[in-house]
Amino acid sequence: MRTLFLALLLFSVLHAQSVDTLIAQAIKNHPSLDAIKHRLTAMDARIAKSQKWANPDLSVTINDIQFSDISNRSIEPMQFEAFNVKQKFPWFGKTDAKQRIEKARKHLLLESYDAAKVALALQIRQSAYTIKELEHRIAILHKYIQLARTNITLFTDTIATDSMSHADSVTAELSLYKIEVRMERYRAILKAQREKLAYLVGRKVTHISTPLRLHKPPALAYYLNKMMHNPSLGMKAKQTDVAQAKEKLTDLEAMPDPYVKMGYYHRESFEDYGALTVGIAAPLYGTEALNSEIARKERLSSQSDYLDYKARLESEIRAEYVRLTESYRIYYIIKDKSLPQLDHMLELSAAAIEKGADLFTYTNILEQKLALEEERIAAAAEFMRTKAKLKALTGEIR
Repeated sequence: MRTLFLALLLFSVLHAQSVDTLIAQAIKNHPSLDAIKHRLTAMDARIAKSQKWANPDLSVTINDIQFSDISNRSIEPMQFEAFNVKQKFPWFGKTDAKQRIEKARKHLLLESYDAAKVALALQIRQSAYTIKELEHRIAILHKYIQLARTNITLFTDTIATDSMSHADSVTAELSLYKIEVRMERYRAILKAQREKLAYLVGRKVTHISTPLRLHKPPALAYYLNKMMHNPSLGMKAKQTDVAQAKEKLTDLEAMPDPYVKMGYYHRESFEDYGALTVGIAAPLYGTEALNSEIARKERLSSQSDYLDYKARLESEIRAEYVRLTESYRIYYIIKDKSLPQLDHMLELSAAAIEKGADLFTYTNILEQKLALEEERIAAAAEFMRTKAKLKALTGEIR
């Protein structure tokens, strides 16, 4: 039995992976990121397309068709056939303006790719730390149940003789049943979290090696100084760049592009001849000015959106930092102050049972210790999840 246990433990250690390793694997293989990669490759084609002129208009004209003899093209001297080509020429830097729009869109998509990687890393971290929390909670409950059962058995076999003592024993058993129900709920949540992590990573994860280990948080300024690395904030900035590029193109479109139309005309009774037409679209109705105003307002809206998100991001970093330091303090208050006192009380109570003390006091102290142990684990997991959130808010992936 011991050999089997050691083999299973060795297998678990060998197949254990850190959270950073899981993140690296997910970024390499996750289909949601592949979708953005494919869109990025399409952006190069869009940039090249922005440099192309509009297709020319080709037309064929057959003039003066006589219904009495459709195929006869010599009935009238003025009958002719014509082939026409019409081409619009983009002037005033419109082609370059279109290219700037597509390049700005590509940069926006690159920022969205980074934001997707950061979001994926955050989900993996939070799911992994929740799994570690649940594993610790289950282990604590299992240890509690074993310890409580040992002392209940000791109390029942050696001490309990009257009806009151029997009632204490039954009450303690009922308390254990509640703990077992809670443990089953934790196991169900743990299973769901493992399935979620399997989706995020792209495969089953048997064991996570990263511990719930707390380190003293850095100063708030550390996170605020890295705030500009947030890819979602970068997306807001790139959206402003796109809006500015669109505004520039809209202003240029107030100056219409000229077009040239050339035609070749063939007549049966006379010599062939050509025709040349040069023209522009006349901006008579003020549509271009309205389009420029719309583009300007959209650019102003995008700039305001950027400033709003920046202020909201700073506020969120400050709020998460408060949660981080709170979890850190709670963890060490429980670890260094509350639990040592309860451990001492528990030892005294366990020794008192052997001398005939009631079981209720021991069970009550044990439940308090269990609650504090779970709260300690919850504080550690919350610290790690909050730290992961701050990493995401400052654009960190690993």
